[in-house]
Formats: sequence, structure tokens, C-alpha cells
Amino acid sequence: MSDKHRNIEVVDKRPFFEKTLGFGLKNRILDQEKCRAMIADAAKGTVQVAAFFGTSHLHTDLENARQRIVNLISLYLEHTFSGDLQKAAQSLRDNTFLSHSRGGNEMLKALHALPDSTVFGDTKGQGLKEFQDERTLAKPFSLNAYRKECKAREECAAVIAAALWFAEDLGLEHSELEFAGAETVIRTALLVRLGGGEEFPDRLGFARLVAAVRGSSGAGKLKISKKLLDDVPLEYRGVADKVRRDIEKQDGLADLAVGLDSLLNLVELRYFVREGGLGDVEGFDALVSKEWHKVTKGKEDPYSRLTVFMCIAVGAKPKTTVSEAEARAMVRKVRKDGFDSGAVLAFIRDSAPFEIKDNLLSLWEEEFLPEAEQYLIDDDDLKYTRAMKFLKENCNIKVKSS
Repeated sequence: MSDKHRNIEVVDKRPFFEKTLGFGLKNRILDQEKCRAMIADAAKGTVQVAAFFGTSHLHTDLENARQRIVNLISLYLEHTFSGDLQKAAQSLRDNTFLSHSRGGNEMLKALHALPDSTVFGDTKGQGLKEFQDERTLAKPFSLNAYRKECKAREECAAVIAAALWFAEDLGLEHSELEFAGAETVIRTALLVRLGGGEEFPDRLGFARLVAAVRGSSGAGKLKISKKLLDDVPLEYRGVADKVRRDIEKQDGLADLAVGLDSLLNLVELRYFVREGGLGDVEGFDALVSKEWHKVTKGKEDPYSRLTVFMCIAVGAKPKTTVSEAEARAMVRKVRKDGFDSGAVLAFIRDSAPFEIKDNLLSLWEEEFLPEAEQYLIDDDDLKYTRAMKFLKENCNIKVKSS
């Protein structure tokens, strides 16, 4: 390869302050008198910084303090003048050395003051001094890293501010927001607006709200009109609009193929739901599992449940108790057509309370069905003796009184 195709790129890894100083001297923006003044200021500032983070009597602390000051000034100059060496050098000429160090420190303090999460009441991972200690020496910010962190925290602050506006709009006390995610507050507020409500719901109210939204949506797609945000102040509207689009795309609230209880389990943590009492819990269970409660009539013992499952497995009307004649008819049906286990599984998935679905599936598939197939599909049991004994031991069979 010829030399004319060879390129050598020089990477200058010096702190921005050192680059600025060199540029200023080379281009006669800075003179020796200014350099002597900076050296005097630097000596004074080094002792102050060393004393703040440790002691001003140890060589290591003094050397670390010198590096901290260089990092602070570098961050301030590069950020303020966007990497323009001439403007940075002119600033060193026209202002004191320590004013630039203080400028960098003020940038760090302002950054630390911004929230680093969107959770209300979330304590910061670092105190201010610990943050300053790390970011002036062990992990000093590059300009890109600083701006990226600043942008992320400003976005957190914007989301929190928007959530507070929606909370106040619906009359929610700030004390109720402790440890709640700001996005969840906005999500629920938008859903409340969509449903025509006036306050943040408890768990039962939220379930009703989602059920109403599902009922009013068409073609399995949820659309939330932008007009819903017309009264939201402009400074919060962008955040709210982003959440609006997220609800439409991510939450699947209009997917009627998913049972209400399953849907709520999937999305509830994305929304802010107020604490409710015992009535809220009972009402919630009744709402999301209407068909289950209609069939079981409040009977939650395994015998009643298995009786219901057996009825469904043979295509009969589900009941929690059957007669001996009905039980014999079940055996005949099973011997003729087998168990419709798929129907039982579908009933559990679609109708049973979410928190017990897995247990019910295990009860049917792993515990009951293998034995039922063994005892009920037994051609040697001509009089159904063993089959009926098995059903009486596991289901509710009403025996005729003699």
C-alpha cells in the first residue's frame, strides 16, 4: 500500500482545560501574567478542595485535588463553549481560574438535584458529596456523558411534573403518591379521562374502568384521541402524549381474546391504583371472575371444583353436586367419547380467578385426570363399581337416601 493511502489520526486525550491552556498560549490569548495568576489561584483552590474531600496535609490528597479542579474546569469550559477552544481560552483570560472550577461544581450540584428516577419519594443512590467525590476524580464526566445524564434526569423531572399536574387535576393528595411511579399516575389519569371518570380508582374501580374501555373499543383496537389532552398545559402535553401512545401500543386493553382477570394481571403494575378495603377485594374478585362465581356459587373446596370440571369434561351443565344417575351418565359418556380435557382447561383459563389458575390446572391435569382415566375407562368394570367409588371419593355425588 502506498504512503498516500495511509492516514494517521492523532487522538488528543488531554483534559479539555489543558487543551484550552495550550491553545490560548499558542495563539497569544493568554499571557504569562495571566498564567501566574492562574497558578496562584490553583494553589489556593487545591488546598480548599483537598480539605473538603480529605486533608490538605497529604501529598496524595493534594494531587487528587489538583486533578479534581482540572476535571471541573474541563467540564465547565467544554460544556459552556461546546468544545470551542478559542472561546474557552478567552473565558480563561477574562475570568478567574477558580470561577471556572466553581462553574463545574455548580453543574454537578444542579445535575445531582435533578431526580434520577420517576418514582415518587425514591431516595437517591448517592448523597451530594459522594456524587461530587466520584464525578470529580474516580469517574469524571466526559461532555457526552454529562449531557446524556442531564437529558435523562431532565426527562425524569418532566415526567414527575406532569404526573403531579394530573394528580392535582383529579384531586389526589401528594401523600398518596409515595413510591408510586410517575408514569403509572399519568397512565391511570388518561384512562380515567377516557372513561369519563373524576378520580383515581381503587382496584375494583380500575377493573370496572378497564372493562368499560374494552366494551367501548371497536375491532380490538384501542384509540385514545389527542383531544383528551387539550386542557393539559403545553409543558406536560408531550409527556402525556407519549404515555397515550404507549397505552395504545403496549397494553392491549381492547384484546377481548384475553380474559379480564388475565389482562389486569398483565397491566395492573403499569397503572396507579389506590388502596381499597375488603369490599374492594371482594368486588374485584366477583367482577373479574363472574362466570367462575356463577358456576361454583362460592364453593371453593376441591370436591366441588372437580365436580364442575367433570361436568364440563363430558359436555354437561357444570354443577358443584351431581346425582348418582348423573355420575353414571358421566362414566358412560367418558367410555364412549373420552374426556374433553381441552374444554376444562379453557374454562379454567377464561373464567377462574387469576391467582388460582395454576393450582386448578395442576389439580385437573396432574392430580385428577390421570387417575380418572385409569378408573373410569376400565372395560372390566362392567357395573361401574370402581368408577363410581372413585367419583364419590373425589367429587360431590348426592346419594339417594334409602
